[in-house]
Amino acid sequence: MNQQDIIAAAKTALADDEAVRGLFLSGSFGRGSDDEWSDVDLLAVVGKDDQRGVADRWHKALSALAPVVYWNELERGGFLINAVTEDWLRCDLYMVEPGHIGQRAKNTVAPLIDRDGIYDGLPATLPLKTPNPHALRCQINEFIRILGLTPVAMGRGEYLTAVMGNGLLRGLLVDLFMQDVSDPDTGGILHMSKLLPAEQIKIMSDLPFPNATADAVMDAHLAVARVFMPRARAMAERLGVEWPEAFEAATRRVLEEKLGVKADW
Repeated sequence: MNQQDIIAAAKTALADDEAVRGLFLSGSFGRGSDDEWSDVDLLAVVGKDDQRGVADRWHKALSALAPVVYWNELERGGFLINAVTEDWLRCDLYMVEPGHIGQRAKNTVAPLIDRDGIYDGLPATLPLKTPNPHALRCQINEFIRILGLTPVAMGRGEYLTAVMGNGLLRGLLVDLFMQDVSDPDTGGILHMSKLLPAEQIKIMSDLPFPNATADAVMDAHLAVARVFMPRARAMAERLGVEWPEAFEAATRRVLEEKLGVKADW
């Protein structure tokens, strides 16, 4: 069994279900960028009162195709169902009400069922994404805040927590690099290497991964900061985002006074 079997099962199972006004492939299959590792993302247009019944019918159809070992339902601006089969094929069904299809375009979805001509009403493409000044401001302040908490973790001997903090710093560096990705439909993080330049992937790959010791964590924190801070400052200047000078200065000072390290980013 493969992803195409799941797609065919969804189309067959819901073909005569009038509650389903539209069924589309989204994600990598909708964009035509799928590979053997892709999950199947299904977008269904279903009235609120009918979504429970459609979910149950989809569960029955998918279970008939292969045993379902994971089934999770979430309310996330719509009705989201995550499913995994016993051979770890993944499928998400996201149900939205008519008129709430969201930011979609003809090059991001592929119609399987379209009773109401929804696809024809979509734009050909979405506008390119531009950096978000508000998000950048939050990223910068959060990065500095995590750095400033390092003496607390070190003082308490919470080195595992500090390792987790380094992961957060790395995540903020990824977020910073992603600010300049103009693709409006970036998809999931599991194909980051297709979105970011090879140079940035190498920069992040070369950063040290710390074990749970004070010196290793501090070295790793400073290594990420030396990459993040100058790039974030340059982007802030480009976007007209005020730099938190006092916050940064206080953080430099506490690192130097409490830990004896030179905050040389």
